[in-house]
Amino acid sequence: MNYRRYNFEIPFGALAENLVNSHDVTLAEPEHLRTPADLAAFLREHDLPVKRLGTAELEGVRTLRAEVRALFAAESQAEALRRVNGLLEGARTQLAAVKDRGGVRIAWSMDQDIDFFDALRSAVAVNVAHLAAEFGVERLRVCGASPCIDVFLDTSKRGEQRFCGPRCATRTRVAAHRARQD
Repeated sequence: MNYRRYNFEIPFGALAENLVNSHDVTLAEPEHLRTPADLAAFLREHDLPVKRLGTAELEGVRTLRAEVRALFAAESQAEALRRVNGLLEGARTQLAAVKDRGGVRIAWSMDQDIDFFDALRSAVAVNVAHLAAEFGVERLRVCGASPCIDVFLDTSKRGEQRFCGPRCATRTRVAAHRARQD
């Protein structure tokens, strides 16, 4: 699977988005995280430490994925903020204000001794909190093209992006055009 990366500085790039989209119902084999080896590859792709992984860790990640999907699919800003705060609750990170390129930014790190799931959950929590603070929770979206349920960060200028990518946008427009022709 090719994972999306952002061209702007967000902790762990598109970690939360890629985690949710690791289950893609539009594909013949929707599950990208089938084995612990698949999970290890996902973690390496996102520059996260890979430790010993088994089926228990894989199931925990799938549960976390469902929780993050619910955030992207939140019906209201209040619900989305509640879900972001739920992810942040118990996140095991250390924060510090540091000088950066003439300004100040928040740097964060994790204790190296925490277990795999706490580390991943903390990384995802920081990632979605940063997205929510930088862009607003209303820009965390689910693709509007049926049957696609991929999630995405709307980075459009006006905040009106409806589709996860050009493929879904084109498919929807072609279907609408054909329906008008009938």
